[in-house]
Amino acid sequence: MAMIDISRVVKLAGELRSLSYKYGIPAIDVEDGLILQALAYIVALKGGKTAIDAGAGIGYSTLWIALGMEHGCTTGACRVIAIEYSRERASLIADNLSKLGFSNVNVETVSGDALIFLEDIEDGSIDYAFIDVEKEDYPHVVDLLQAKLARGGIALFHNAFFPRPPEEFFDKVRRRPWTSMISPTPAGLLIAVKAD
Repeated sequence: MAMIDISRVVKLAGELRSLSYKYGIPAIDVEDGLILQALAYIVALKGGKTAIDAGAGIGYSTLWIALGMEHGCTTGACRVIAIEYSRERASLIADNLSKLGFSNVNVETVSGDALIFLEDIEDGSIDYAFIDVEKEDYPHVVDLLQAKLARGGIALFHNAFFPRPPEEFFDKVRRRPWTSMISPTPAGLLIAVKAD
């Protein structure tokens, strides 16, 4: 397996973070990115093949997820689907991430509504999901992921602290089939595992 050049990753991560600010898109913190990468790596090592980044912006979070999947995927048949409402930003994701030359993971971009995408995707077909859409939509996303996420799959929700999602969201991820915790990153990252 060819290794991704870490200096290129660091350079691109800095560029994408700056570009996020230029477009007025709040970027995740580096701490969030490292968690996204580590958990994507573990999911791929355990045989997970499909990750989604719902609300991908210009691809800063997608970069972290793709790095984890790239290093954990042993079959070369993994994919990361970046879903971004803006067609222009979705195009930027594809252009920027193609610079790294992934060999084990295919990064796909979808321009459109993340909730519609989740409604239409096959049940049980997602192994890993990073959610950073409108916070009031989080309760509905949890309901969708209950069917769409594979057993043992991981869902990560940004902004568990600020801007705080509705209480209904927290109530849902505390009940079966979910087990969840909040990692105390600056904005808060809720990690939920679909137990059964």
